[in-house]
Amino acid sequence: MPHSSEPLNLIFDADDTLWDSNIHFLEAEESFVAAVTEAGIAAEKLEICEMVRRCELEIIKTQGYGRGPYLAALHNAVDLLTELEEFRALIKAEVERIGRRFLERRCELLPGVEPTLKELVKRHKLLLFTKGQRQEQMLKLERSGLAPLFSQVEIAAEKNLGAYLDLIDRAMLDRQRTFMIGNSPRSDINPAVKAGLRAVYIPHPHTWVLEHEELQSNEGVTIVTSFPRLLELF
Repeated sequence: MPHSSEPLNLIFDADDTLWDSNIHFLEAEESFVAAVTEAGIAAEKLEICEMVRRCELEIIKTQGYGRGPYLAALHNAVDLLTELEEFRALIKAEVERIGRRFLERRCELLPGVEPTLKELVKRHKLLLFTKGQRQEQMLKLERSGLAPLFSQVEIAAEKNLGAYLDLIDRAMLDRQRTFMIGNSPRSDINPAVKAGLRAVYIPHPHTWVLEHEELQSNEGVTIVTSFPRLLELF
């Protein structure tokens, strides 16, 4: 991809592209598995995690993505794992403890994100396009200190083809001069390419398992190993 001297539209994902996020979910899940095991529930780790995932997918249908819905999914998983009220009360008390820390945790910026964005904004238009609960995502953005760098912030319930087409229309984006940048093949890269955008894929070691997907096309997609490498592209 040639380095462009003309302004481009650079759309950025947020979670696990600009800042760490899913590692907090993984650590909460580990604590939940430990609580279930210590309570004496006869279940393997894989079984517990699969139960959590089923509950999470179900609750996303009505509450969307976020930390609050995830904690609700953990409570629902407890109900499915045991019918014994004393076990339920014990584990749910632990879920509340896990939740207090989980909800309060700040998302740390990934290496090189802030200086890279501050350089890119000098020559390109930066937009933020993420999914989840608006209040939660806006709080993360505010805490990050990056908000002034983005000319437009969009938070969708789901980042699919329709969402990208809507974004293109609302922001009046020239497809040939617009790039989606993110860590998720499922939400950032594949639907963006289907919508006619170009994309930059930045793999992250803790990308949520449900965001894993094969890249459906290599055409128009560039893969980089770190965020600061964007300065070489743009």
